[in-house]
Amino acid sequence: MGNVVTTGSPRLALLAGALLATLLPAAEPAHPTPPLFGSATFYIENDKFFAGTDQHYTQGLRMTWLSNDLSDFDDPKNFPLSTFIGQKIRPLIEREFPGISAVRRGISFGQNLYTPVSTTVFQPQPKDRPYAAWLYLGWTFHVLRDADADQPARTSVFEITTGIVGPWALGEWTQNGWHDLIRVPHAEGWAHQLRNEPGLNLVWERKLRYSTDDTRRTDGPARAGFAADLIPHYGLSVGNIGTYANVGCEVRAGLRLPRDFGTPLIRPSGDTAIDHQPAAFGAHLFGSFDSRLIARDVFLDGNTFRRGGPRVDRRPVVADWQVGLAFNFFRWKITYSQAARTKEFYGQQGRQVFGSMSVTYSRPLK
Repeated sequence: MGNVVTTGSPRLALLAGALLATLLPAAEPAHPTPPLFGSATFYIENDKFFAGTDQHYTQGLRMTWLSNDLSDFDDPKNFPLSTFIGQKIRPLIEREFPGISAVRRGISFGQNLYTPVSTTVFQPQPKDRPYAAWLYLGWTFHVLRDADADQPARTSVFEITTGIVGPWALGEWTQNGWHDLIRVPHAEGWAHQLRNEPGLNLVWERKLRYSTDDTRRTDGPARAGFAADLIPHYGLSVGNIGTYANVGCEVRAGLRLPRDFGTPLIRPSGDTAIDHQPAAFGAHLFGSFDSRLIARDVFLDGNTFRRGGPRVDRRPVVADWQVGLAFNFFRWKITYSQAARTKEFYGQQGRQVFGSMSVTYSRPLK
């Protein structure tokens, strides 16, 4: 009898342990892998917003996804690219740029539409900008660094943008399909748009953030109380779609400013919304400008490899002004701004005015 109890006790203990293991929650790892998805932003820009026009840069749509810090990923099976960048690429970057606080990657997808002033005319209009559409996919790489004794919080953004200009960019389908929904006449001149041409642009931009509070981090919870930021930027774009150098800045002030790098218009390398742990409700006003010294703009200069196509005489310097209001509440950030753009080509009738709205959802780290 004693032998039965002796041999049965370990078995009963093992059985009891197995039952407990099924009933009790599994222990979390010491360093759980964060979700790869960090934030997503939807942008829409249209010259109908408080402007009532349908001309020049008439509409832009863009959807952007940004990851969490790639250094937090160490699972090559489930996150092969993120793990490779975090473990192999980041050390190489840190050799040249020590003090990196985060490395992120992103993907963007968008479409821009351009039309002349008169959209009821079927014939070519050689003195006005040509019809054009740009459908693109962008791959971005963000390197963020916290502030230190000598430098403010800053980020460098690298982007490769690929896409198509011409009928394959679906500009006529998008614009006239929308016109059907809102019951307004079609734009009649899309038969004379730029021809199909693949596009490739390489873009780099750096942003700095000077603040009235002692914020040194490049992301994290929104700051408590009132604060103001000055966010200058400068960059360079090279490619057959657009070749230019740009410089500008944003000024903003309000309650619980997020730890991002401003609210830009739709443009390459413009995405900055990384705010994983937002606090309660916040709101701020912002104003910004961006000026560009332009060597090439396919939407004005015409197709790269096609002679005799539609084109206009482009101005070498163009600037955008933007004034708006932003709200951030827990995982959400919503912005609206009104923008004005200087004349882009000689003979243009008036400057461009359009509205810009964005909605960002940020996923918390836990």
